[in-house]
Amino acid sequence: MRLNGDPMSDLAEIHNSSPELDRRLMASALRIGRRNLGQTRPNPAVGALIVRKGGTEPIVVGRGWTAPGGRPHAETMALDQAGSNAEGATLYVTLEPCSHASVTPPCSDAVIEARLARVVMAIEDPDPRVSGRGRAGLEAAGIAVTEGVLTTAAARDHAGHFSRVLKGRPHVTLKLAVSADGMIGRREGERMMITGKPALTAVQAMRSESDAVMIGIGTVLVDDPRLTVRLPGLTALSPLRIVLDPTARLPLDSKLVTTARQVPVTAIVGPGATLKSKDALVEAGVQIIATSDGPDGLNLDEALTALAEQGITRVLVEGGARLAASLLGQDLLDEIVLFRAPVVVGPDGVRALEGYALSAIERSPRYRQIDAAIVGDDVMRRYWRD
Repeated sequence: MRLNGDPMSDLAEIHNSSPELDRRLMASALRIGRRNLGQTRPNPAVGALIVRKGGTEPIVVGRGWTAPGGRPHAETMALDQAGSNAEGATLYVTLEPCSHASVTPPCSDAVIEARLARVVMAIEDPDPRVSGRGRAGLEAAGIAVTEGVLTTAAARDHAGHFSRVLKGRPHVTLKLAVSADGMIGRREGERMMITGKPALTAVQAMRSESDAVMIGIGTVLVDDPRLTVRLPGLTALSPLRIVLDPTARLPLDSKLVTTARQVPVTAIVGPGATLKSKDALVEAGVQIIATSDGPDGLNLDEALTALAEQGITRVLVEGGARLAASLLGQDLLDEIVLFRAPVVVGPDGVRALEGYALSAIERSPRYRQIDAAIVGDDVMRRYWRD
């Protein structure tokens, strides 16, 4: 049903919207867009609100967010919910509406057909099939467009999409859990938990928002992890699990391989992997990606490019020290989340970054701290590559 009120009066009110109101509503669009982060690949996780005048406060008549698998798009969902109330209203959307037809018609066409009066978008889509064409089409149809509202936040939320389009590789986030003396565990003896349960829960949530989680074969051989999401209500959101395994040593009885048909596993191997080893992994349900030789037996650029070609936009790297150091040294890290625990491991510990001190992150001009929080007894700091 249409809201009470004169559509022309609504239109005048929309054009007089304050910058503060635009920011507040865009923040809401960003929040709802993040609800399917990690589930929409290869598409970005977009959020959209359709808003009308409602006395002293705006009324949201449609909400949308990119569905798992990338369809339907956020704008389509919001328009369907708003129905006839979309006419004369304002759309707040976290990324420029698409202007190209693929599986579904362009979102910009749907916005025009719904006769919205105004579109507020956070940031332009760098995809060359869009890249300003969505905005141009809206303006040509007489729709007022405001761009650049909470752009920085939107760029971070859509970092995976931007990286895949502009760099040809996923956005790579390194998670490190380190002791007070910069260690990630002991060289020998019983496995040591560095951080507390709240930090472990936070990491589980990070997994649920990633397209893939990546570790090196050394971590598999030492820890035999599952790398799944085990938080109540989120167990279906486990990402693709990736092992960098130059010589295809991934054990067939490991937790990763024995669960590969339930939660997908990819092994990225180098020229040193034998055909017999690769065939055995494939028979167990593991996907194989082969790269040329490189530092530590793999060409990381090729590996990340291959993942992007499969639609992967966000990769969370969880270990180990050699892999973290290789990615850092080759300038392939876009974001670093560092959990610092108050425990001390001592001289028999494994340094977090093989060959590097943590100052290579904490004092690097390449990385800027953008967030910090107390997580149980631990301290979380987030660094972003400028």
